[in-house]
Amino acid sequence: MPASLFIEHCSNGLAFYINGELQFHTEDEQIYHEYLVVPAIALAAKRFLDLPISQGNSPNEGLRVLICGGGDGLAARDVLRFPEVSSIDLVDFNPEVVELGKTVFAPFNHDSLSDRKVNIHIQDAFLFLSDRIQNIANSGDRYHVVICDFTYPTSPEETRVHSQEWFQLVRQVLHPQGLIAENAVSPDRNTSGFWCMYQTIWSAGAIAKPMQVCIPSFHQHGYGNWGFLLAATDQAITKAELTNIHLPDGLRSLNLDSLLAAFSFADAIAEHRFAVNIHSLKAPQLLYYLLNPHLNTIESTDRNIDFLDLDDSQEINRLSQSWLRSLAIDPLRLESVAKLWLEQMQKSHPDFQKLLPVQNPYHTPRMTASWLGSVPQLLEQINLPRLLDRIIARGKDLPPQAIADLKQLLTKLQSGNQEEREESNDVALNRIGSETFQFSTSTKLLISLTVTMLVANLIAPDSVFAKGSTGFASSGDDTGLSWGFTGMIMTTIGLTWLSNLYRDSDSK
Repeated sequence: MPASLFIEHCSNGLAFYINGELQFHTEDEQIYHEYLVVPAIALAAKRFLDLPISQGNSPNEGLRVLICGGGDGLAARDVLRFPEVSSIDLVDFNPEVVELGKTVFAPFNHDSLSDRKVNIHIQDAFLFLSDRIQNIANSGDRYHVVICDFTYPTSPEETRVHSQEWFQLVRQVLHPQGLIAENAVSPDRNTSGFWCMYQTIWSAGAIAKPMQVCIPSFHQHGYGNWGFLLAATDQAITKAELTNIHLPDGLRSLNLDSLLAAFSFADAIAEHRFAVNIHSLKAPQLLYYLLNPHLNTIESTDRNIDFLDLDDSQEINRLSQSWLRSLAIDPLRLESVAKLWLEQMQKSHPDFQKLLPVQNPYHTPRMTASWLGSVPQLLEQINLPRLLDRIIARGKDLPPQAIADLKQLLTKLQSGNQEEREESNDVALNRIGSETFQFSTSTKLLISLTVTMLVANLIAPDSVFAKGSTGFASSGDDTGLSWGFTGMIMTTIGLTWLSNLYRDSDSK
């Protein structure tokens, strides 16, 4: 499905949107692009242009830079601030964005896409790197800096370029001691997603440092502080090294003091980096975190952690421990959700919002919470005597013991004084908890299945019988198909969960 591009003309400039999400506003886009681009290029200039020729980099050779995404030309503009740069490969899969970069955005990117140093490739970045690896003969063919200027991922396909496999490809095309700059997500609004990206870079063998900065237009859209990741392949980034970099003239936002301050995070947010899993193609995690930001309940604190002061060896030791706990599953698929249900069943206070993860961008955590909060009221709308009577009447193929058990329950519900009978239409499922009934396992499973189907139908009537939206099925794989079976998933998992509860109670 093609992306929806929209340009808003404002009194103070232009705002550019892709699929309804703000990409930049010309009034403050310099903040974003300067923090994304300038530190990496400045570090590379210091590292590589001081190297002797014997290490594969002549002082006169210049820097080779790869920009992935960035078809608007704004990142290329800031790369070109450095005369040390000799060539730029810009890879963007969307020719419409590149055309806008050459025309509408040209006054803002200083015609960067027309510069002789810039080579534009309309191609998928993952495929570009895969092909590039085949053509690397020596270190002179490698890049000194790779800048990942991708849009905020909203589908499984878009998270591929944030995976462990992606950064492994990046390392193969990057010069030893080369640098990676990545546009991440908000560390305070998408805490788990941000640290998932951070952990994933580390897991691919790079040494990452997180950054955050306030971009006013992003704040106005509710995006929070914005995050970046600056990583090196072999030589760790230090505060002393950053202090000695040379910043180009004409920067509107970035200076040395603000750059050093960007590596500081609130302690409560920083500690959350050990509580997430890495993102890989075999075990996707990132989209789950981004769609379910309610999992990021972070309490504020006055303490801060400066990541430039951390011991990198201790950091990787702690991170590697969490990698061992990484799930080998996709939490947006049936088997993963089932695993969550079974895990939560063992806890005295289950987090029920994890049992119904958001699986589509148009869902919100508030929507899920509202669904869960309405379940008791939904259950009270079920006329249990009438339901049991219909099951008995139509259940000729049920086991005789199940029929007998259901008749026993129906008789019990219909018995009593006249007042109870008059209120029979209001009998709630949770009222039978005060009575004692001895049911066979088959009857318990039948009741569980029926109630789960009813609740699933009340909560998600469009998908309980596999009639719902197929989500991202247009991508060409079977990912979207599983999302059309949301109701079936709820039914299956509910049955599994409740049957385990019955099995446990029977064993006692």
